[in-house]
Amino acid sequence: MEGLSISSIWKLFTWLPKFILRRIFTKARLRDLILFDVRPRYEYATVNLGDLASFSLWLQITNISPFHIELDRSSFNFQCAGVTLKASILERIQISSGETKVLHVDGTVSDGEANHIARDIDNHNSSLEGVLEFNCKLHPFSKNDWHLSGVIPRFVNASHRQPGNN
Repeated sequence: MEGLSISSIWKLFTWLPKFILRRIFTKARLRDLILFDVRPRYEYATVNLGDLASFSLWLQITNISPFHIELDRSSFNFQCAGVTLKASILERIQISSGETKVLHVDGTVSDGEANHIARDIDNHNSSLEGVLEFNCKLHPFSKNDWHLSGVIPRFVNASHRQPGNN
């Protein structure tokens, strides 16, 4: 068994017939083999509170299952300073076994939301949650029970929204 890697063990499973694989790799098991987080390096969350307020998130998905999967669609709720900012990805993204994909998600922030964020910028407790829908040769599955707390965005142009600076 020496020198046998996890990836080579996973490859042994892919030779089994699909009806056996479906029993071993249920939707819940496949969901657990997909890791999701914010990008670990550089900036991963930015909220621009300028005239055209917006937000930007860098996320990553790691497929540790033995199967090629496809991110079919996803939607995200970014909780920032008491405001829910929504974004989605509607394009299909292929993710091979063992591969990590970095995704960029962005959206707009209304003036009212930007003003609220600027007022409560010191009290923010940001988090991210949402729904990820995947396709796989065994069956489609969802990852919708995740919640990432401790997402700390970098705020840009926050002074623009402060009283007396308009």
